[in-house]
Amino acid sequence: MEKLSELYDFITASAVLSAVILVVILLVTWFLGRLIFLRVAKRLLSLFTNLTDDSMIHSIAKKSASVVAVTLVLYINKMLPTFSAEMNILFNTVCSAFLIINLASLVNDGLDIFILRHTGRSSYRNSSIKGYIEIAKIGVWIVSFILIIALMTSQSPLIIISGFGAVAAVLMFVFQHTLLSFVANILVSNGKVLKLYDWIELPGSNISGEVIDIALHTITVRNWDNTISRIPTKDFLTEKYTNWQPMFSSGGRRIKRSFYIDQSSVSFADETLLAELRNQESFRQSLDEILAENTGYDDVKEWMAAKGVTNLQLFRKYLLNWIKMRGDVRADMYLVIRTMSPTPEGLPVEIYCFTRSTTWVDYEETQSQIFEYVNASAKYFRLDIYQQPSGHDLANLRYRAGR
Repeated sequence: MEKLSELYDFITASAVLSAVILVVILLVTWFLGRLIFLRVAKRLLSLFTNLTDDSMIHSIAKKSASVVAVTLVLYINKMLPTFSAEMNILFNTVCSAFLIINLASLVNDGLDIFILRHTGRSSYRNSSIKGYIEIAKIGVWIVSFILIIALMTSQSPLIIISGFGAVAAVLMFVFQHTLLSFVANILVSNGKVLKLYDWIELPGSNISGEVIDIALHTITVRNWDNTISRIPTKDFLTEKYTNWQPMFSSGGRRIKRSFYIDQSSVSFADETLLAELRNQESFRQSLDEILAENTGYDDVKEWMAAKGVTNLQLFRKYLLNWIKMRGDVRADMYLVIRTMSPTPEGLPVEIYCFTRSTTWVDYEETQSQIFEYVNASAKYFRLDIYQQPSGHDLANLRYRAGR
């Protein structure tokens, strides 16, 4: 009995000593490996990527050092067979699971670096592979989960995979949003309907801005007021939205806006009106071009009488020529000035054209200049721009009635 007790004490002391040796080797290897991998990672990543995130570099170095340290401990443990069979199985299982987790995490870090490496390249500038990378990350963790279960149950991973068929419905229910987002991401990316840096607008959500990130579950938009909005990717399959980017590609931005004429000021044109307009230097050239187009009549008076020319018609033709001569409006695209159905606010006259510049500031400047000119020049054609009566108008009416 004494010999058995001494043997048990010896085995226990050897096991404790082996455990201490393994822990010391693990810590020393991890510490030295982290220092070495940190230097290597900084040099290699700076050569092949634009990675500047020190936290990721340190994380990669720690995980790499952990993989080397655990692998070394597993190898040395085989040369120190002082643990019991049960303890050896438990030790090897825990170390192997830890090794699988670190390797999976390293693979996912490598996928993140892959995204950073392709950021800014011309072939990837207007597309996003982030959604596919996130799907790959999920796949890596699923494989790792299967391997760990197979390791703990001492079964083949194929058996574990075949057993998942019974819980497929449950997994479909749990990951339904992920699956919907996956399908939406594929349709959005492959359909070329949405790319990075596109200007999109979702009226229902009051979102209007530039797409800055396309991920698996969400699409991030920087609104024009510098706020950030995140929209579920699956919403782009069901919700209405507008992508303004094709407008930028076309090289023309549409102006579709009306001004309102007081219908009582519309009248037939006469020679007196033409003479008044010719006295204005800014109108003379355009009017001569308009009159030159109407051949087949002996004089202008006969033409006006035969065609029933009104002051509004002259004004529309004059504006059409004036806009064509502007360098900031495209004459090769639709250019129409038309009257619309009368409204209680007056007779709408719509200007439909396309500006050469598609940037917001230039577009608004061109549009403002056109309508400022319309308001200033209408009176020379004996036309009144309609405006609802204000308090000032009522006061003048009362003053005139008092007189």
